[in-house]
Amino acid sequence: MAIRTLMALVFLTAAVGKMRHWTVFQGVIANYRLLPTSLVAPFAYFLPPFEAVLGAALLIGLLRPWPELAATTLLTMFAVAMGINLQRGRRHIDCGCFQSALRQSLSWNLVIRNGVMVVLLGAASMLEDRSGDLAMKLEGIMVGGVLFVILQSLNILWGIVPAWRRDQRFASEATR
Repeated sequence: MAIRTLMALVFLTAAVGKMRHWTVFQGVIANYRLLPTSLVAPFAYFLPPFEAVLGAALLIGLLRPWPELAATTLLTMFAVAMGINLQRGRRHIDCGCFQSALRQSLSWNLVIRNGVMVVLLGAASMLEDRSGDLAMKLEGIMVGGVLFVILQSLNILWGIVPAWRRDQRFASEATR
């Protein structure tokens, strides 16, 4: 329940962020340079509602294990897309995660983060659902919420550290 709650919150917040900035998100998709131009807009408009439905299904445990498998597939596709662009040397583009207030450039940390989430979802899909007890369900939801806050904090820190290093580099160049 905790893993499903964590992943549901990840997908729901990502969906809301993308829906709030649909035109920006379309540009992010185009920047990846993986889809033909004619598919960028449809993909950008289809993905956020799909993520929202997926998040809701994960949260309420609907149609288990299909939401876990679909989320695993999406996260794997996102990791592969990031990896391809990192291999191309295109670190400067926004990941398109829309999970924090900060723009996040592509990095291997994001690929690893997606890999960890894939492993967690894989484990959740294979585990028997023993959350029949209301107290156990509530505990799982709370633990998932705490894990989500930790993940969001790490996302923000990963966004701040490169900016801090960049600012430090510019300050040292200015003093030369």
